[in-house]
Amino acid sequence: MNYRTERLPIVTFSLIGINTLILLITYICSLSTDGESDLWVYQHLWLIPANCSWCAPLTSMFVHEGIMHLLGNMIFLFLFGSCVEDLIGRLRFAIFYLMAGLIAEFVYIAMSPAHFHSVSPMGGASGAISGCMGMYLLLRADAEIEFKYFLWLFVFVRAGEFIIPAWVAILFWFGRDLLFAVIGLASKSGGGGVAFGAHVGGFLGGLGLLAAYRWLAKPKEEMAEAEADTSGPIINTAAMLRTTRAVARPAVETGETPTLFLHNGQQQTGPFTLSQVQAMLRDGVIGTETSYWSEGMDNWQSVSDLAG
Repeated sequence: MNYRTERLPIVTFSLIGINTLILLITYICSLSTDGESDLWVYQHLWLIPANCSWCAPLTSMFVHEGIMHLLGNMIFLFLFGSCVEDLIGRLRFAIFYLMAGLIAEFVYIAMSPAHFHSVSPMGGASGAISGCMGMYLLLRADAEIEFKYFLWLFVFVRAGEFIIPAWVAILFWFGRDLLFAVIGLASKSGGGGVAFGAHVGGFLGGLGLLAAYRWLAKPKEEMAEAEADTSGPIINTAAMLRTTRAVARPAVETGETPTLFLHNGQQQTGPFTLSQVQAMLRDGVIGTETSYWSEGMDNWQSVSDLAG
């Protein structure tokens, strides 16, 4: 993900733990009752639009069909959730995660042929996780995502990696799911399978929730910045971008590779080259209170160590 979290993603790990624990409990109950408990789980924990309890929209975000369903979702939750949690804060992330999951479910019902009369159970964390991807797109659209692949076909083996901008990868995924959701609605196929409508709803929900929050919080942030002491560890983002552009060309000519990430206690930026960071220090764009990190480092260090 080309991102190193500064704080431990407690909420993300807790969500992964809850999802895993619930699947293990359902497995144990199923084995001890010869499968008789499965019907109870579907009726009370999964979301059945035509007949569900008041808590089913919440509990259905934490149930899964099997280990592969859980594993796929938890990988994406770890990758995107930990980044978003670090960038927007734990409490805000937890609230937006659950709200995106609820929005995903209602959009799925709206895009289902039978709507609220559907008797097909729905469950899984993918709607809420899609909300994480929507929030990630808004926060780090220009970031790069590194993909690793492994191909095996009898004696043919090939492995490698490639990098795609976040906005390309995420919008491609969203476009694919939107297409399948529309096809499912047009064909009136209300059977089991992947809830593409939930993916679409969750993604738009997460994107909309974070966009609305940032729009509402912007006046307060501007007022706080105006009243804050200018000697504090606040990075002038606009000045940083101007300085980055000014020193980018010499960095390329010297063959430097951007490997340094900066964090001012509120926001992470980067990667930058060593020359760019030193130029920002000289120009006063960043202060010595700023921390930096590069691949291979165990902890964030003071940027003053890089002063040249």
